[in-house]
Order: sequence, then C-alpha cells, then structure tokens
Amino acid sequence: MKRVLVFVAFLLTLPNAFAESYNLPLDSLSEWTGKKTINVVSNVPDLDKDTEFLALLGRLSVKGFDVNFDHSGFSDEGLVLEVLEVQDKLAISIKSVDSQRYLFSTLVDQAGHATPFTDTSTFPQRILPLPLDFKPKRVAALSMSAREDGRLVFLSDAKLVLGSLKADNIHIIDELQSNIKDSKAIYLSIGQADSDPNLEVAVVWGQDRDISGKGQYTKIYSQLFEISEKGLGEESERKEDVAIRFIDDELYAQRYELLNGDIGKLMAASLKKGRISVGEEVSSLPADREIFSIFPVGDSEWINVAESYLELQTPGRDSVARLELGKVSSPKVAKRLMDRKIISSPDYAYSVNEQYLSIPRQVLVEGGKIITFMRKRRPAFVGLSSASGSDIIVSASWESNSPSTGFSVTPIREIDSFLIDFSHVKIGDKSALVVLTNEENSSQGASHIYIY
Repeated sequence: MKRVLVFVAFLLTLPNAFAESYNLPLDSLSEWTGKKTINVVSNVPDLDKDTEFLALLGRLSVKGFDVNFDHSGFSDEGLVLEVLEVQDKLAISIKSVDSQRYLFSTLVDQAGHATPFTDTSTFPQRILPLPLDFKPKRVAALSMSAREDGRLVFLSDAKLVLGSLKADNIHIIDELQSNIKDSKAIYLSIGQADSDPNLEVAVVWGQDRDISGKGQYTKIYSQLFEISEKGLGEESERKEDVAIRFIDDELYAQRYELLNGDIGKLMAASLKKGRISVGEEVSSLPADREIFSIFPVGDSEWINVAESYLELQTPGRDSVARLELGKVSSPKVAKRLMDRKIISSPDYAYSVNEQYLSIPRQVLVEGGKIITFMRKRRPAFVGLSSASGSDIIVSASWESNSPSTGFSVTPIREIDSFLIDFSHVKIGDKSALVVLTNEENSSQGASHIYIY
C-alpha cells in the first residue's frame, strides 16, 4: 500500500459520514505523551482506497499525528494502528509500538465499511509524453460531444495550441505564439463571446518586470482567439492591464494594474468590433473577488478558491463550508506594494517591495458537484529523498439544505506525479479526464499528459 500522510480534508468534510467501523472514539489519545507517529498495520485489501478509513486518518492527523502506511517509513517509536480482518469482523486497535500499552481496542462488523475510488472515465488509462520544447500549464476541452475526436486547447508560456485527442496521441491542429517577450501563462478559459457558432478562447499572459531599486510587478495581457474548423485565429486586439475569463459561458474582465498595486472590481465584458469592451460591475457575483477565484455553483452560492483551499460562500460573503486541498506550485503574479515593508534586525535590513498572488488551481462544476484535486504528493529533498505520495482528483458535494455540514468528498483518481491542470473532455458518448503532470514540483509546465 502507498504511504498516506495527512488526510486532514476528510475530517473537515465528512464528520458525520463515517461508517460505524471507523467512527472510533479517540479521546484516549490525549493520554499519549510519546512520539506522535502512528504506523498502520493491516491485512485489509485496498484499505488505502477506503474513504471512511482515510477520514479516520484525517482525524488522527488533526490531533497532530504523522501517519505512516509504508513499512519502510515506520518509526520504532510512537503508536501502531492495527486493522485486521477476523472472519466477518474487523479487529481495530491503537497501541504503543512495543505493545506494552493499548489506548484503544474494539471488534466491529466490517460489512459495508469500504468505499472504493470512483472512476468516472470510460477511457482506458494512457500516459503521453510531451515534446521537450512544449510545457503547457493550462488545458481546456471544447464542449463538442458529437465530434469523433475530443478537441483540446493548451496554454504554455510561449504559445496557444489547438489539438485533438486521438487513440494513441494528441494531434496538433494549430498553434499561435504569444508575441510577448518572456511571457508566462496565467489563465485559459473557453466560451462564446459573439453570435457566430465558433467558440472563443480567453487567454491571459503575464510578463514579469523589474523596477530599478523598487522590486517587481507583472504586466497583464489578455486576448480572445476564435476556434474554427481551420484552427486558431485572433478575435480581438490584445488588451493590457486587464484580465479576462469566461464564467458560465459569459465573458468577464477585471483591471490588473499591478504596477500601481491595483486590482479593480469584477466587470461584465463583451466583444465589440474586435475589441474587448468592459461594461458594468456585476451583481450576481462577488465583484471584490479576483476573477480567477470565482466558480458559481447556483443562483445564490459560489466557490471561492485560494492557493490551498476552497470555500463555499453565500451572497452574504459568509463561508459556510471549507475544504483544505494542500498548497500547489501555481503561476503567480507580482503586485507592487505602494507602501514598502522594511524588515530589519541587528544583522540585516531589507525592504519588501511586492506581493505575490497565486492563480488558483482548476475547479470544474458539473451536475451540482465540484471536481478538483488535492496536493498530497510530497516533493523531494535534494540528496535525501525522492518525491513520494500521490495527488488525488476528487469530487466534492454538499447538502443543499444544510451546506454548513461541510463537503462530502469522493476520490476519483490517484496521480503518482505533481498535477498541474486538468479538464474533462467528451468524445461522442465517452468521457475522459485529461491531466497535465510533471515529475517535479515546479511551475515549469507539464512533461506528461495522463488520459483517464
């Protein structure tokens, strides 16, 4: 079994959803004064895929315990969580490593306690390497379910690429260069900006700039491109200091004048005579949130996404549920601080001239559920260890009549690599997840594409 460390999110999201088997009283753990490490020993198949057991590990993690599944990582101090099948029952105990002290022990029925990973794909798994000179950071699928090939749009630091998903590869149909010196990919979304049948791609690039002696800021560029049968074409002029995005197929814009440390209100936008026109402030969405962090889930609720978590919010801007996702290495933009911060000590002094803002991870809203991913993979330590663990694509939902009870989370896929971005593509009556990954925890873009 794979080593699983820190499933905190499941404690926050499934407090009332445990099967009886793992709804264990843990008060006795407060009596433990030794090393706060728990080694898991079990003969139960696929225990690392049982969401209810992972929820128990989340409770242990919140109590400050480091949980080890892998025997190679076992500690010779601390505690052992033993889960053993005994005929039709489970024998569960928590004891010291030397078995001299038991903090908990019980025998329970095991029927119905397991909840396996849910595979929503109808495609066989495939892993496709990417050319060394192509490192996409964003991927979005076109909603053309009648096509025999699923069309995808990729955004890298240097170019926008249109491709199609074939049986054994991704066929490149067209590509356009950014024409911005030292540009970096920020955001990608697809929608309909005009009355013709062709879809548009809203692209946001950034360019990091240095201010002599005063730090750094990111210049923002946005542009609309049209997707036709022939390929990609420019649909609008490039707009500076404004970020654009399609939200529920509607185009929105937000001023990003980061040289002046200013981010404006979320505004409605439109395409007029080849130009992006910014209109009125919107009332249906929180105008004071960043354009990249908002995902509507209904008439009166939305998801607000940060670098390491997402929140379900109401029109009163109250957070009614929160889900921890783990910190990701996502693209960042630098906002200049107009009032610089001076950090000093007896040995040194320096000024903080900018604030770095992370662009949140992908979130898909489908049929009342949220699909996103948890960063559970741990980076390597140079010369000491290699990367370990898996990132996990999950589906999260909540009770519409009582959202304050939290999210209910179902794992969909484990990825033995660092997940960068993903999209859900439909081809005819089939569906697949297209996942961008990299072996390294960096912002250099994808090196492989997983198809599930």
